[in-house]
Amino acid sequence: MSTDPTTQGYEADPADVEALLDTAISDALAEPDPLIRYTLLTKDLVLYEALVGRIAQERYRTVAAMSSPGGMSYAAIGDALGMSRSRAQQLVERGRILPAR
Repeated sequence: MSTDPTTQGYEADPADVEALLDTAISDALAEPDPLIRYTLLTKDLVLYEALVGRIAQERYRTVAAMSSPGGMSYAAIGDALGMSRSRAQQLVERGRILPAR
């Protein structure tokens, strides 16, 4: 379950989660040795936590792009995304300070 308030209202479909598990970490799940399986799963966990961080950065960049010169106001972004004006401003500012890809 997500604790990010900007993802409120969105839920992962359990079937999608299981399908991703079956494809993304099937090697680790098939490992019979619990110690090796734990190590493989830990590596996967670190990798996917990093991926989630990068997805969050891309979301920030996307919100920042909405307010680019001539773009939407913070209030308009907040309305469009279902959040407060101040939360929209926070996300825009986060996106603006990220290094270029």
